[in-house]
Amino acid sequence: MIDTLILGGGLAGTAAALWLADLGRTCTIVEARPRLGGRAHARPWGAGGVAVDYGGGWLRKDHAEMIGLAQRLGLALSPRAPITQHSHFRNGMWHAAPAEDMKAHQAGLTQLLTDAAQMSDDTPASRALNAMTLQDYLTHRALPASVEREVLAWWALSGSAPPDQVGVNEYLTPKLAKGLLVKLEELAFTVQGGASIIPQEAAKASGADVVLGDAAERLEDRGDCVQATLTSGRKITARTALVALPLNTLSQIRFTPPLNPAQSRLSKLGHQGAAIKLMIRAQGPSPGHLATGEALGLRWIYADRHLPDGSTLLVAFGLFQDVGEPTLATVQAAMAAAFPTAEVLDFDWHDWVNDPFARGTWVSPALHSLPDYAAQHWAMQGRIAFAGSDLYSTEQGWFEGALLTARAAVAALDLCLKQNG
Repeated sequence: MIDTLILGGGLAGTAAALWLADLGRTCTIVEARPRLGGRAHARPWGAGGVAVDYGGGWLRKDHAEMIGLAQRLGLALSPRAPITQHSHFRNGMWHAAPAEDMKAHQAGLTQLLTDAAQMSDDTPASRALNAMTLQDYLTHRALPASVEREVLAWWALSGSAPPDQVGVNEYLTPKLAKGLLVKLEELAFTVQGGASIIPQEAAKASGADVVLGDAAERLEDRGDCVQATLTSGRKITARTALVALPLNTLSQIRFTPPLNPAQSRLSKLGHQGAAIKLMIRAQGPSPGHLATGEALGLRWIYADRHLPDGSTLLVAFGLFQDVGEPTLATVQAAMAAAFPTAEVLDFDWHDWVNDPFARGTWVSPALHSLPDYAAQHWAMQGRIAFAGSDLYSTEQGWFEGALLTARAAVAALDLCLKQNG
């Protein structure tokens, strides 16, 4: 009998398999998709077949687990191109400045950054802010339209959810008190060959058996072992199990015994992350040019790098509710506002919101659900552990969060295996 059955072949599941193998444990990874990687998904696109990240792609400089794992697997990191120009688009036109009235704009930014600085204070004012959704906050402060545009541009990238559903504390962090561009500084590196090469190589190095294209429908803790039933009807028995799946897919699995109350509430509600990430190929823009504002739902567009044919790869973000199903015409119109001299050649994307194995983008917790993400609710129960970037980590939503939760789960699984023979 194998030591651990891992449900989910994303970063958390595959890293856990590698680290369990380091401890001499045997694993089987079950992944519903026909590929490993989860929401790390790179594939060739455009001339030259360069791998492009359709899902998560960036790492911060302080993401020690991710950097260390990449080094262990012999994978190189590429630094983000430095910002050479930051332009703004509004009312369908390009502007060098974010507002006509820069005095009012600056006053609004000052208020924003002042509020961010006090978010962690235990005062009536900070508690009131922490109880607000982002939309509540924008209404409460009545910030200039130019500041609201900039807030929503960065929100599309980091908050990724309808502003009336998620707390402003997901955006107004003390770190933001340093300025809006602190969020850009977080996007320090990408993985050469695409982020999904890390889970692929981790799974290979672990020696784990891998089952692709077969989702788990049931997971039962029998006391002396666990058993999963897959869509194909196949049953896999193991001494322990690790559930490393996106939060929004947990409701598709029947757990015996049932999930605890907090887990059950979150599995039914899910998180609210629903953004769109577009890959745009264009002639003209230079790498390092960032444009923020709003045009046909797109709010954040960054010229990332040159492709082999000389064109430029741009990465664009917007909220799903604002953009809807993107078309070449809408992309061209948005680019005309943000990069008026660019010639759009093509675009591509992956619909994570309607992807049955993700049902959302990176985690964005509903304000009232935050207590249910507390670590104690997701600690190992019986023979089943949980991990993933959606869950209870200080790096929630980042690849680093997936690895931190995997580290904790591996320790808990190994202890359980030692104690139970």
